[in-house]
Amino acid sequence: MEFNRYFKNEELDAVAGDWAQSYPRLVEVSELGKSHEGKAIPLLTLTNRENGAPADKPAVWIDANIHATEVAGTTVALHIAHTLLSGYDSDARCTRLLDAAVFYIVPRLNPDGAAWALAGAPRYIRSGTRPFPYSEPAAGLHEEDIDGDGRILQMRIPDPNGDWKVSSLESRLMEKRGPDEQEGTFYRLLPEGRLEDYDGVSIKVARPLQGLDFNRNFPFEWQPDSTQAGAGPFPTSEQEIRAAVEFISRHNNINVALSYHTQSGVILRPFSTRPDEKMETNDLWVFELMGERGKELTDYPCLSVYHGFRYHPKKVTSGAFDDWVYDHLGIFSFTIELWDLPGRAGIKDRDFIEWFRKHPHEEDVMILNWLEENGGGEPYVAWYPFEHPQLGAVEIGGYDQMYTWRNPPPSLLAEESEANTAYALALADMLPRLSLHTLEVERLSESGDYRIRVVVENGGFLPTYTSEQGQSRKAARPVRVELDLPETVRLVSGQDKTELGQLQGRSSRLAVSELYAASPTDNRAWTEWVLRGASGQEVGIHVLSDRAGSVHETVTLP
Repeated sequence: MEFNRYFKNEELDAVAGDWAQSYPRLVEVSELGKSHEGKAIPLLTLTNRENGAPADKPAVWIDANIHATEVAGTTVALHIAHTLLSGYDSDARCTRLLDAAVFYIVPRLNPDGAAWALAGAPRYIRSGTRPFPYSEPAAGLHEEDIDGDGRILQMRIPDPNGDWKVSSLESRLMEKRGPDEQEGTFYRLLPEGRLEDYDGVSIKVARPLQGLDFNRNFPFEWQPDSTQAGAGPFPTSEQEIRAAVEFISRHNNINVALSYHTQSGVILRPFSTRPDEKMETNDLWVFELMGERGKELTDYPCLSVYHGFRYHPKKVTSGAFDDWVYDHLGIFSFTIELWDLPGRAGIKDRDFIEWFRKHPHEEDVMILNWLEENGGGEPYVAWYPFEHPQLGAVEIGGYDQMYTWRNPPPSLLAEESEANTAYALALADMLPRLSLHTLEVERLSESGDYRIRVVVENGGFLPTYTSEQGQSRKAARPVRVELDLPETVRLVSGQDKTELGQLQGRSSRLAVSELYAASPTDNRAWTEWVLRGASGQEVGIHVLSDRAGSVHETVTLP
């Protein structure tokens, strides 16, 4: 497949359909639900069904493109799926993961918004196409392709009170006017668009007619729209989000969740509303370790939203996906902001939000030069005159943001996808994994008494309850063993349903100094039964775990 490209809805559906035909035992294509406009939200379930049902395996959830213009995530999600499917039987990791785990992949959670963003005459919105909070547009400037060239750029208008000027370093760029600068030609900069209810004097940027932000609609510390813009009228009010919440809540085998967004080149983790000291300490350490692995593979740093990615130092965002799945369900969750244009241009070790408010203008020149050398196409459109139907003579130009800032230039998308696929597979290799360490059957007497002994083991990095938060929420039932006895076999001692408790993983032992190392077998548990019956009878043994998978075996009485 070609991954230096972006996929429209119809192309995405065609790819998924082809995979379902080519890999029938490894992938099932279904619908997560319907969008506001009635479009199907595709769900890919990847696992080897020949060695177990998806519900009997630990799982990873992956979604992308919840925000309309953040279409790079769809390509990354497809790259992950393609890597697993094409690598089965030829790549040891892909084979192991599809045999032992299941991937629930939603490559486009927001097909309505993506269709608008990828159209020939694009419309850029935050999330869904449903008008909110009002059915009519607010007065002011609405972003739009006003000249019909298939791009949404910027407009500049000469004004002695404007806060921008032509760059002193690169005449194509705009530079911020100095606070005490009085001499020169100055401009107002505005998004390309049209004005609603223009009175000939006042220009303000209007709240979009489609004012929803899907990533504020999840049921974690949800706040109404008056407090948290875009949150919707109530948690999961939007059917796309409700579909995701219902599916995840009903699939308790999910341990890790990844949500692909753009932009910044950063791995974000919970919480958005709380400092790290409010998190379960061992979970914080596991999050940090997972984030360090992500930094090694993607070159993205890992930050909590609260400490490193707040839009305002005195405000927090609520109703986010990653907060919800971790806080309510104990799932280790990450929001991955793909693509870091300033970082690619050599601007490292910066505050991801603060940089947009304050940085040296020389860095703007660095970014433009890097894009022209590496990005292809026409990243920055030279300013050209246009007769605006309401404002009169303006100039249109500036960055074609859709494929420079918001998403990678197509020529760099495959490279971005490969690094993020490696991280997704690494996290999948950290899942808990239930297995039988020992299964013994011993004949005790000639009268037909038998002892069956089972030792169960968690061979994964994570425990069978995923996280301390999952344990405190009682999100996953303890490991349990059930016997399936034929009518001619009687239980003499033991119980046909036995609870073994939770089994630890290696995540409970993170210290790297060998000086005081101890590796107890707290990842194992055992039970045994005495049965009475005739030889040759078959007894079913079912070892069940919500998060670590289930094992089903049959033994024959000797």
